[in-house]
Amino acid sequence: MKLNKSATELLNRYMLGVKRELGGRERDDIAAEIESYIYDLLEERHPGDREIGREELETILKEMGSPRKVAGQYSPQRYLIGPRLFPVYWLVLRIVAAVVAGALTLSLVIASSINPPADLIKTFVEFLSTIFDGILSAAASITIVFAIIERATEGKRLEEIEELKELKIDELPELPEEEKPFSLVGISIEAALGVLGLAFFSYIRGTGGALPVILNPNTQMHMARVFTDHYLGFIPVILGLTGLEVARNVTLLVQARHSSITNWWDIALKAGSMVLSGFMLGALPLVTLDYFQSIFQVSDLNRWNATANTALAVILGLSIFGNLIEVIRKIVREIRNPAY
Repeated sequence: MKLNKSATELLNRYMLGVKRELGGRERDDIAAEIESYIYDLLEERHPGDREIGREELETILKEMGSPRKVAGQYSPQRYLIGPRLFPVYWLVLRIVAAVVAGALTLSLVIASSINPPADLIKTFVEFLSTIFDGILSAAASITIVFAIIERATEGKRLEEIEELKELKIDELPELPEEEKPFSLVGISIEAALGVLGLAFFSYIRGTGGALPVILNPNTQMHMARVFTDHYLGFIPVILGLTGLEVARNVTLLVQARHSSITNWWDIALKAGSMVLSGFMLGALPLVTLDYFQSIFQVSDLNRWNATANTALAVILGLSIFGNLIEVIRKIVREIRNPAY
């Protein structure tokens, strides 16, 4: 008995998913035992020398369940959170720990860029303590919640947990030789836009927040101050994040493929943008229309300034929400199916 090409690929992807869920020194031995069991089931149901196709194998794999479910049967006994909930608990714990550590780190970087600390060593020690306390508190909260769920639902069937145990072929990890879609043109455009962004924000920083304005072709160009000092304080951080984005795009162009490093790089940048937007919301007003008061004879300038900054606040709020959803989605995908 042998598997055709499609079935062999499916089995390899399934076993790769199982290995990623297993831990300990006996991981390879356990994986080999599981694979041997699958072959035994195939031999039992499809005796003879005929070639086994994807459909026959898929039927057996769906009966066995997801790689997380199969691997959980070989996990050591956990006393606080049982094997039924532990895979989900471990996934949530890793995601929250990464988000907490990243958010606290980026908060420190942005705060230090705006107001440089007087004592770097003391600030760094306090930062490490904050990171440790934040992750420990988050882990403790999650553990307590899952422990309560474990006790409250003992002997009961949880639909959400059972759904995670079901095999979903589309969620199996890709094999090493298969790479995620890569758009050379798209990455090139992003890199070019990033370079333009660096030039623009550097220009803004050099002019003190002023932009050139030509109201009449026959008149001389004027410099209108549009951005406030509050906004200018964020320019170094914006330049740093933009520069890192350009560096990531250049890395993608050089290696011509996505990798786990570039994916986590992207997650960190989006988290950084989210934290930066939060700081900017707390620093309003960021723009001013004072220059246009005498030109357009604006009678109620404060209302126009308030409207402009309110619109900017809405944009920043939507940016935070969008980046939060994207960061969570990318972290979950990278943990479940990391790139190579």
